[in-house]
Amino acid sequence: MAKRVLLDTCFWFALYEARDAHHEEALILAEDLAFDNLVIPWPCLYETLNTRFVGRAERLASFRGLLRRQNVTLLMDEPYRERALVSVFEPRRGGMQVSLVDAVIREMLRDLSIRLDLCAIRNIELFRGRYQA
Repeated sequence: MAKRVLLDTCFWFALYEARDAHHEEALILAEDLAFDNLVIPWPCLYETLNTRFVGRAERLASFRGLLRRQNVTLLMDEPYRERALVSVFEPRRGGMQVSLVDAVIREMLRDLSIRLDLCAIRNIELFRGRYQA
């Protein structure tokens, strides 16, 4: 049965950047996700489609094709932006601040009306890739 999987920016960078430490893992995961329903938050598009990424025509064409697939949903960020913006300026436990993009995605993940397959009671499974500029 197909799952609904939310994909963050680190996955896309790992998938499209052969020099990324998690590239091989991302390729394998991409095969596993081929028949799942992919949910891509708009903020991830802002991060992924940066100047470096869009300057490589083959990556851009591949990503565009992926976004056009019927099993891909782009998740609007408007309902989450205000709360996320407020949270960026609030002090956090342990002093760890998060970016506005990450704050928006955290708000999305808290929204139980968004149907995602994230294990029992939102025990979220994370891809361990890392953005490399």
